[in-house]
Amino acid sequence: MKNTEKRSAKPTDAGTAENAEQSNNKNGGVKAAVKFIRNKYDLLARKRYSTLAGTFVYFFVMSVMPFSVWLTLLFGRMNLPVERVLEMPVFASVEGILNYIRGEALLARKGSSAVLLFTSLYSATSFFYHLRRGGEIIYGYARKKSGWRVRISALLFSFAVMAAAALLLAAYAGGAFFLSRLFSGKVLFAANYVLLLSLSFFLVLMLNAYVCPYKTKPREIVKGTLFTVAAWAAALAGFAVYLKFGNTGRLYGAISAAFVFLLWLYVLMVCFVAGVAFNSAEKSFSAEITEEKTL
Repeated sequence: MKNTEKRSAKPTDAGTAENAEQSNNKNGGVKAAVKFIRNKYDLLARKRYSTLAGTFVYFFVMSVMPFSVWLTLLFGRMNLPVERVLEMPVFASVEGILNYIRGEALLARKGSSAVLLFTSLYSATSFFYHLRRGGEIIYGYARKKSGWRVRISALLFSFAVMAAAALLLAAYAGGAFFLSRLFSGKVLFAANYVLLLSLSFFLVLMLNAYVCPYKTKPREIVKGTLFTVAAWAAALAGFAVYLKFGNTGRLYGAISAAFVFLLWLYVLMVCFVAGVAFNSAEKSFSAEITEEKTL
């Protein structure tokens, strides 16, 4: 009888040890996850992500109208499906302001003089100029380039973004038409979102390559790009839910539309700055081991 009790005790002890080991593994996994998140947040705090995001929002607002004027001037006759993109629910909260900017840009294009076009072109580069300067801060770039070089790179990149935006809108129109032949209802709705996010990946990849003061390869910045696109998808969904249940009109009154637009931009910029910061941590960038850009 005693032998039987001893034998039966062995499996019980083994089971207890196994449960304890599983519990330790779970606790270790939770601790590792918490440590990982804390390290990532510490990285963002060191890179001053919130300050840079706010700065980018300011210069984006200052540049969006002249940039839109030049975009419509160069590609306004292509009849790009801007309305189809803005009608998507994720843009519902800012659709009014974006349509207003687009309408004013069309009017400015018709009655613009050469002097106005030149000054608006200079203003349109301000956002990309400060975007590059912000990239120098994030990457810890020691040697500051002269302002005219950065301004020229901002000018060239502005035209590159205009061309890319036109191509991506055309690609979205073609893709949406193709998907409408295959799907319908909620499946089509989800497929259009996936298409929009997939196309935005290439635009974010361009921005990540531009803000880095060193020559980079796509594989060196793809992780941060993927993070930004995924964070945009999650943030825009959360933003839509927030506006659905929050009454911003009662809180901010007549300026609620402007407040929502600025908050929407800030959320997007935080996601972008975070992606750039994560890219900067993937590789040790320095002037000694990494080739700098000409512009």
